[in-house]
Amino acid sequence: MDPLPAFPSGVLRALPPVARAVLREQRRRLLRRASGRVLDLGDGTEPDLLAGADEVVRARSAAAAALDEAPGDEHAAEGSFDTVVSVLHLAAVEDLATELAAVRRLLTPGGRLLFLEPARQPGPGHRLRSAASPLVRLVSGWEANRDLPLAIRSNHLIIIDIERINMPPVVWPLRTFVLGAATRRPADLVDLGADGGDTADRGDDAGGADDAAGASGSEAGE
Repeated sequence: MDPLPAFPSGVLRALPPVARAVLREQRRRLLRRASGRVLDLGDGTEPDLLAGADEVVRARSAAAAALDEAPGDEHAAEGSFDTVVSVLHLAAVEDLATELAAVRRLLTPGGRLLFLEPARQPGPGHRLRSAASPLVRLVSGWEANRDLPLAIRSNHLIIIDIERINMPPVVWPLRTFVLGAATRRPADLVDLGADGGDTADRGDDAGGADDAAGASGSEAGE
């Protein structure tokens, strides 16, 4: 049985079984937090992983849903979703700013974006990883060198929590993933906070403690 049947085929080709096992467990952890009316972006996830949702609407992108081009488009008005789920989706969209703006528009006040995505790995070797990015994009469909936390904050979403997932070394340069949640900034604070940091953002550039679950998952799969 394919361990990640709802993931894009390019992703499956790009990752060895040990890495897929880590992602499967982290995705399960993340989706347990989904509640209320849920918008599931991209290629979607297995329905049983969203058992806590009242209703699940699937769309190829938040931008498409915001433009009433997605299934369930009659419900895609501003502030119509309690949770937006992005698992390996934001890394694949070409226009990240537009997609995040659509996510913010579709979230209810206090609604949450739940994300599990490859992200820029800080520290030595940044130039080498940047040079490898076109190949990663070709094989997996991901932009693996994006500063996703910065992009989220820049689009007036407040990061509630974020953690770094260390993948097995065999998947370099896809070594770093981030898992977390962000919420819609109140409208009256958007202009005030456009040039400043988010006081509610724990982990800032996702440089907090590494995720022990991700590390243990990789060891378990070896």
